Amino acid sequence: MRGGALLDMADRDLQLAELVAAVRASARYRTIDPQVIERVGRTALQRYSSLKAAIKATKTELHQMIGAYADQAPLYDQWLAELRQAMDGTARKAVCRRLMAAHASTRERLPALEQLYPACFGDQPPQRILDLGCGLNPLAIPWMDLPANAYYAAYDIDTDLCSFLQAALPLLGVQGEAGICDLALGAPPVAADVAFVLKTIPLLEQQQRGAGVELLRAIQAPRLVVSFPTRSLGGRNVGMATTYRNYMAAVAASEGWSPRVIELPNELVFVIERHTPSRSRM
Repeated sequence: MRGGALLDMADRDLQLAELVAAVRASARYRTIDPQVIERVGRTALQRYSSLKAAIKATKTELHQMIGAYADQAPLYDQWLAELRQAMDGTARKAVCRRLMAAHASTRERLPALEQLYPACFGDQPPQRILDLGCGLNPLAIPWMDLPANAYYAAYDIDTDLCSFLQAALPLLGVQGEAGICDLALGAPPVAADVAFVLKTIPLLEQQQRGAGVELLRAIQAPRLVVSFPTRSLGGRNVGMATTYRNYMAAVAASEGWSPRVIELPNELVFVIERHTPSRSRM
């Protein structure tokens, strides 16, 4: 039995390696952190007896997590060149606005840039920001009116995106870092004044029920800015606003939070003030 179990384990490891290689062979998913692909693929292999079916299921879940939001392949080198050529704030905003239009999530937020961040921050912009599942949201920094010594930590599962953001943050006028983090496994062990969790909770809840709440509890920041989409990517109204209002009402009641709600045309934003002990600093 022991030898058989070892053979079974070796076979599963081989299947997982084949699955990861097959998924990464696709241009759409090759930049996703391999450990995320492994995690999703391992679950798919447990659910499906066929490797082909598990590969398809893995790609479907990764598409829901990240692939559905990009209309075109990002041209990161070109984007960096454009940011470097933007010599003043007006030119920088024009470039950032155009780049954010390449991603469905940030594109929906473009009409509200001037109002959203002042509404989230109030009279005192944060010195340290944590942006989880960031996508292209750091390109909104020119609208955040951050202090000169602000530090911005952005996390995502796309390796090429993180490399781009690491190079872009100084061009946007802040110190910072961009790194890989699989939020389904928890929050990064860093502290901030404000944490953005924009349109990320539904993706986590699809992977594992309760993962979104666990993430919010683990974040080391006294203010959370949490948002949810209110329409599908195709623009359909399918009751998402009511669903997510009820979700946040239940979470807030269980945690003792009193969120302030900001309504955007396609997004519900909840600003949560809370007290949390500071454990480690960036």
